[in-house]
Amino acid sequence: MLLSNSKRLRILGIIKKIAHDKSITLEERIYVEKFARHNSTISLWLKKANSFRRNGIKNDGGIDNLLQSFGIDGLEKENHFNPNEDDISDWFGGAPGWLRRS
Repeated sequence: MLLSNSKRLRILGIIKKIAHDKSITLEERIYVEKFARHNSTISLWLKKANSFRRNGIKNDGGIDNLLQSFGIDGLEKENHFNPNEDDISDWFGGAPGWLRRS
């Protein structure tokens, strides 16, 4: 999905507000989510912004910083896979559509 420069800038503006824990409208959230479902780059931007909002920006050079830079939800223990309790297919069930297809 190709984005015009104005759409990309609008999406980045909304994502920046999310990262800084500023309020956004429901319409803005729906707008970003629509593009995140079909574009892996925007999905990564949104995951990083949500991580920044929840955990603050990690600049210590540690593993949390690495996880945050990849947009991986590994900073919260409840998101970790537990092979004794979790089914791998269910665990990946919440993945975006572009990832489930691969």
